This record gives sequence, structure tokens and C-alpha cells, in this order.
Amino acid sequence: MSTSPLLSLRNVSVELAGRTVISDIDLDVARGESVALVGESGSGKTVTARVVTGLIGRIGGRVSSGHMEFDGRPIAQDDTSWTTLRGKRIALVPQASLSSLDPVVRIGNQIAETVRVLDPGADVGKRSRELLDHVHMPRVEQVLKSYPHELSGGMRQRVMIAMALAGRPELMVADEPTTALDVTVQANILKLLGELRRETGMSLLMIAHDLAVVGLVSERVSVMRNGEILESGPTRKVLTDPEHAYTRALLAARPETSKPGAPLAVLDRTTGELRAPAAAEAVPTDERTIVSLSDVSVTFRHALKPAVAPLSLDIRSGDSIGIVGESGSGKTTLGRMIVGALSPTTGTVLVDGRPWAGRAKSGRRREIQMIFQDPFGSLTPWRTPRETVAEVLRRWHSLSRKAALSAAGDLLDDVGLPVQAMDRRPAGLSGGQCQRVGIARALASEPRLLVADEPTSALDISAQAQILNLLMRLRATHGLALVLISHDLSVIRHMTDQAIVMRHGEIVESGSSEKIFTDPVEQYTKELMAATPTLPRAAHAPA
Repeated sequence: MSTSPLLSLRNVSVELAGRTVISDIDLDVARGESVALVGESGSGKTVTARVVTGLIGRIGGRVSSGHMEFDGRPIAQDDTSWTTLRGKRIALVPQASLSSLDPVVRIGNQIAETVRVLDPGADVGKRSRELLDHVHMPRVEQVLKSYPHELSGGMRQRVMIAMALAGRPELMVADEPTTALDVTVQANILKLLGELRRETGMSLLMIAHDLAVVGLVSERVSVMRNGEILESGPTRKVLTDPEHAYTRALLAARPETSKPGAPLAVLDRTTGELRAPAAAEAVPTDERTIVSLSDVSVTFRHALKPAVAPLSLDIRSGDSIGIVGESGSGKTTLGRMIVGALSPTTGTVLVDGRPWAGRAKSGRRREIQMIFQDPFGSLTPWRTPRETVAEVLRRWHSLSRKAALSAAGDLLDDVGLPVQAMDRRPAGLSGGQCQRVGIARALASEPRLLVADEPTSALDISAQAQILNLLMRLRATHGLALVLISHDLSVIRHMTDQAIVMRHGEIVESGSSEKIFTDPVEQYTKELMAATPTLPRAAHAPA
């Protein structure tokens, strides 16, 4: 076996739209090795993946300096040999499985097309079934006849991996293959990638933003920021004894590295120092019940069973309640009932002791607000943050347009949105900035209860820490009650006092967050805990 790396990048720089986005990076992947490339959005991870797969030109970029070798042979980005390399020897699993698959073509036809191109001598039907069997796909025949939207996120990701295996590649580049997946689905995908490596001997380049995830699948890791690789080394060494301040910041930003309820450490972009903000002093709150749900259930039309089975829940002033569960568990449906966006099929929802039904346009509607999961999709694309928040202020406070715009600026400043971002459209904002706008919009009506539906699932780890710190500060200073919906158990444990675990529309377990996540009673909760990636015990705590 050759000792030279299968893939080697030396002093590679990349320009995109006239701007240098990758600067003099070195990266090696040995035969049979798994290497992780970790960083936040904009760090250059995905651009690097495009270079490795010869696709940088398709997004308007070019390699301005340096060189790449594969199996000891130099490969330029315009090399004609990419037609035999891409797919057959180097395969890409793209980040967004739903948008990567053709929505109007059945899965079987999409796999068949891939097989015809990458394995032209194969029996297409037989090979398609073999590939799905290889990735442990359940109900293969049904999946082959399905459209992408009819599959779960985990099943679509298995399809993408199966298609990547069609050419029997020596190197698989997996770009954020588990982002936004439930913890159990994520664990299964990571397990699958490990099994495929052992069975086929292929190398793996894993692109990710979560250090705990890459710790499960990689032998070496490189940490990337602003187009530069800041630190590289054996995975356990980087996770337990990082050298660079940015790596320490990524580790410290994870909720499990701090005491529950304590502000999370973040990296100061100006000074480069890692620090946690001071905890805000909490204002006193009464213990009045804001929302009471009594034997509520939801059954959607034509459904064979309820999305939410009968349950009861009281939410009082100052409460912090976490609702955790996988996709399809009913947690978002429950959240929509709490905010009055969905009426229960059975049971009653009371707000301050009076029925919620028919109050959607009343003045009391302002007291319960929602923060949505998709920070981009929840904003009007042609309105600036200032205009978005001002609209709510004018609705509930009868302000003039000028006064509302001024007050909107103050509120956006309070949630930490930079002044220069207040008059940009959402397309010009980061995910974290869009979520800050969503929080400011929810606060504009001066609510007593916030329902946050997966508010950080689409964010990088440091942006997540900043949003969680913001929510903790606002709870303390405004006396807000918080219902936090998430599939991330570490976030629920850190942010809430009480937790509800849901599965198939039913409450499986409920009680103190600390008790549930340190000593769970139900087997399902134990399985969720076991599937959640965690950092090694020696990982650095916040400074």
C-alpha cells in the first residue's frame, strides 16, 4: 500500500466573484482515512469540497494558486480527466438532500440514471436495489417508486449516499450530511458512513460545523475559518487539547460545556478573547397561568391517527419548558396550538382562563408570540429588518411610521443586530442575524410568552451560542415565559427547567430537565440520550 496520500492540496487559494475565499490551505487525506473539515458558514469548507470534486468552476470560482494531486497525479480544475474521476473515483454527497434530488422524478429513476453513467455495464434495476440495500434502506421497492418529498430527511440522505456509491469511489466527500437531522437519524447516518468505510476501504472527507459530530467519524480534523486552516491534528487531540483560540471557542460554545442556565462562552470578533457574558439579573415574576391546555388533541384530515394525542399542560409566568422529540413527534403541532395558530380537534386551550379560540385578532394576541425555525424563510424578502419590526410596532402600539422605525432600531440594537445590518434585506444577512430579527419581531408586541420552534437548528455553533445567550438574557430582563421546541437535547437541558419528551404525538416522559437528562426513566429517552453526540470529557470548558 502506498504511503503517499490519496488526496493532497498544497497552498491552494480560490477566488470567487473577484474575492479570495480560500487562502493557501494544505489538506491531505490518506487511503482509507477519515478526515473532517470543520468551520462555520463562510469559512470555506464547502468551497474546498467543490475544489476537491472539480466543481469550483460551476459556481464561478477558480483556483488562483497552488495545486491538487489525486493518487499521486496533479489534477487541474479544467483537466479533462475529471470526467473519469468525478463520481467514479471521487464522489460528493451534497448538503441539502431535498434540493439535490429532482422533485418530479421518482427515486428509482434518479438512481438508475446515476448507475447508467457511472456503472454502464451493470444491470440497472439490480444495481439500484443493491445500492439501497447497501445503505440499509427500509422498504426498498416502495422507496424506488417514491418521489423525494415522500421520504424522510434520513431516507433522502441514504439515497444521496447510495447514489454516491454507484461508481465505487475511492474518496467520498460528505458535505454536512447530518445537518438538521434528528439525533437518532444523525447517529444512524454516521454509523452508516463508518460501516461503508470499513466495507469498501474508501476514504472520507467530512465537512461539518459540529466538533462533537466529527469526533464520531474522523481520525484527523482541520479547523477552518475565513478561508484559512487554523489548526489540524488527530481528532481526539484537537477536541481535548486545542491550540487555537477559535477551536476553543467552538468547543466552549456547545451547551454541554457550561452549567445549565449559565451564559455560553463566545469569541469576541474584535479582541479574539473567549468570554461568557455576565448573567442578567432576573426581574420578579408572578406565577399566574398564561396558557392552559386541557386534554387537547389534533387529528389532521384523512390521518389514521392523531398528530397529538390527548394531553394537558399549564404554562405559568417565568416558566421555561422544553419540548423535545424527533420529526413527526408532534412537538411543532403542540407549539402551534399554544400560540393559537392551530385549533385542537378535542379539548380546550385557555389564555388567562378564557378560550383561545376566536382571539387571534384580539388585543390579547400580542401576549403570545412565536420564533420560527427557518430564520430566512420567516422574513419577508423585500423588507429590511427595521421595516419588519416597525410593522409589528405600528400594529400593537399605534405609532407613526417615523416613530415605529426609530423604536424598531432600538429593539434591533437590544437583540444585538449591527446597525449596518438593520437596513439590509434578509438575503444580505447571516442566519444568526436573521434569527435576531425574528426575535426582535416577536418582542415588538411585548409578549409574556415566547414559543421558540427550533430557533437554532439551522445555525452554526457559535451563532447558536449567541442566540441562546440572547434568549436567556431576554427571559431574565423581560420576565418572559419560554417554550423551547428542539430535537437537540443539550439545548433543552441548558435552557429549560422543565422538559417534555414526545414521540408519535404522545408525551413519553416529563419532569425536571436536569432529572430527565441525567437519569431518564423511559427507554425512548435513554435512546435519544445515547444518540446525542457529545464531546470527549477532557474537552476544554469555557475560559
